[in-house]
Amino acid sequence: MGEKDKIEKLLEDYPDVFADIINVLVYQGEEVVKPEELRTTNIRSQYKASDDVLHEEERDTLKEWNNKKGFKVLFGIENQTIKDKKMPLRVIAYDGASYRSQMLKKGAKEFCKVITLILHFGDNQWKDDKELREVINQESVNEELFQNYKLNVFDIAYLTEEQIKMFQSDFGIIADYFVKRRKGYKTIENHKPIKHVDEMLKFMRIFAEDERFLQLDVKKNEEGEVTMCTILDTAINKGIEQGISQGISQGITQGIAQGKIIGEIATLQLVKILLANNKIQDIDKIYNDIQYRNKLMEEYKIYERI
Repeated sequence: MGEKDKIEKLLEDYPDVFADIINVLVYQGEEVVKPEELRTTNIRSQYKASDDVLHEEERDTLKEWNNKKGFKVLFGIENQTIKDKKMPLRVIAYDGASYRSQMLKKGAKEFCKVITLILHFGDNQWKDDKELREVINQESVNEELFQNYKLNVFDIAYLTEEQIKMFQSDFGIIADYFVKRRKGYKTIENHKPIKHVDEMLKFMRIFAEDERFLQLDVKKNEEGEVTMCTILDTAINKGIEQGISQGISQGITQGIAQGKIIGEIATLQLVKILLANNKIQDIDKIYNDIQYRNKLMEEYKIYERI
C-alpha cells in the first residue's frame, strides 16, 4: 500500500468522515448511515492460491454498516490520485475476498452486499476503464456468458456545489479544496472548522505536494478554531520564512547585500502578496527589475499596508 493510501486512510478511518462520504456519494446527502452504526472490519483477507502459499489482499478502508433494523452492508473505500486501468480487476479481488470471508464464517447463513467506492483525486475525470469489459483486450466471444464488473468512481474535483454543501465532516473541506484547485481559484478559502487537524495536515502534505504542511505550527483563530484559511495563511508565512533563510528567491539575500531593497518590511509584504496569488515567478523579477518592483509596490499599495 502506497504512502498516499496510508495518509488517506488516517482521515477516512474516522466514523464521522466515513459515514459522511457514504451518505453524500451513495445516499445523495440523506443521513442514512450513522457513525455509531459502523464497525471497522479486517481490511486484510487471506487466501491460498494454486502454489499453496498464503496470500493477502488489503483494502484502503473497509467498514461494516449494521443499522438497528438489521440491515447490513460492507462498504469499502479505495483512493486513487491517478486512473488505474487495472482497477476493475483489483476491485473484483477485494470484493471477492470480502464475500469469501463471509462464506467461511462458521455457521454463516445470511450474507450481505459488498459495495466499493473509488475516490479519484485527480484533476482529470476518470472517463474510461470503469468496467471489466473495457480492460479485457480480446474480441467479443460468448458475450452473453461474460460477467461484467463496473466500478463506482467518484471524481472528487468534479463534485457539484450542491454535493459539497451536503458534507458535514472534514471531507467536505477536502472536496471543496480539490474542486477549487481544479477550477483554478487564486485563493482557496474555507472558513469551516476542521475537526481532525493533524490528519488534514498530513493529507495536504501528500496531495498539495508540499512538505511544509507537516512542519506547520497552526494557530487557532479568534474563535478558537482551525480552518483551511488558517492552514493556508500559516503555509504562506512559512514559505516567506523559508524563502528568506533558504533563498526561495536568492534575490532577497542579494538585494540586501546590494542595497536594492526599498525597505525590508515593504518587500516582505509584497512577497507575501505574490505568494498568496501564486505569482512565484514575479518574486525573482522584483529583485532584478527595480522599475517593476516599484510598479507592484504602487499597484498593491504596499506602504499603505505597513
